[in-house]
Amino acid sequence: MWSKKREINDNTAFAILPMVMNIATNVVYFIRQGSYGALEFVRVFNIFTLITSVICFIFILFNKGEKLSQDEKKEISKRMNGFKLLSIVFIAYIGFTVFNVRNLNIIISSVIIFLGYINCYITKIKSSYIGKVSETQRNWRAAYNIPSYDDISFLWRVKPMLLPHVSVSFGERIKNIDWYLTIFIMVFTYPFFIEFHLEFLPFLAVVFIFLGKNVVYILDVIFGIYTETEGICTGIVMKEKTKGGRRIYYEIYVTDFEKKREIKFTQYDSCSYSENDPIKLVHGGLSKHVISTKIINKRF
Repeated sequence: MWSKKREINDNTAFAILPMVMNIATNVVYFIRQGSYGALEFVRVFNIFTLITSVICFIFILFNKGEKLSQDEKKEISKRMNGFKLLSIVFIAYIGFTVFNVRNLNIIISSVIIFLGYINCYITKIKSSYIGKVSETQRNWRAAYNIPSYDDISFLWRVKPMLLPHVSVSFGERIKNIDWYLTIFIMVFTYPFFIEFHLEFLPFLAVVFIFLGKNVVYILDVIFGIYTETEGICTGIVMKEKTKGGRRIYYEIYVTDFEKKREIKFTQYDSCSYSENDPIKLVHGGLSKHVISTKIINKRF
């Protein structure tokens, strides 16, 4: 159940990506006061982000959700009210571009941003459908203090985790740096900072979304910011890496419901964990980069 929800939620990153890129190009446009170069910049990015958004929408559309009763659908819809309210901002921005900016490229860009938001919304809805429990099941979970996926918040994954502090030798910290990615980030971003241009903003946003964790881990290494988390495995998603040869890897989620924190780490080739396994992790307090794992009191 949990793993299926994780698999659907992973699509959110692909929905967010074109949103972030188009917001960045629009920021460049307004700062540049609608110059021809800025408009051309927006137009080029629109082609890429529109294709990405449409592919993401088709993929989400064909990913069937669970069948629920009308009452269950109404309950989920009610929980999404905040999401619906936020859509007013994006709709208002489309209206602003149509009646005030009056440029086709900017109008298309605003629509792409809204399409990305719709993709996020549908993904969230379908994720909510997976593993939806009945009223009887909910009461049973409450009686036996069994956690539910619905309890998990996005903040559990991003908030700094500083306590309890764990001492990790400097050699062990260095050993866990992904040097290939770190060098790639340094080489890729170095020209941007030597002579920074606003047009670099969308590229830097993409780098931060996908590789920001590796950058933040350097702070954990320098200042020794490490902690530990004990929780249960709440999802295992199998993926395939094809670059440089086919290789299977697993994204494993561990959730501590008591301290309201959640960590994700990766294992290659085989997975030695199962859902509901109690796992102890040592990881960076800011980056959440996991450096050691072990099962505690394994359930047979």
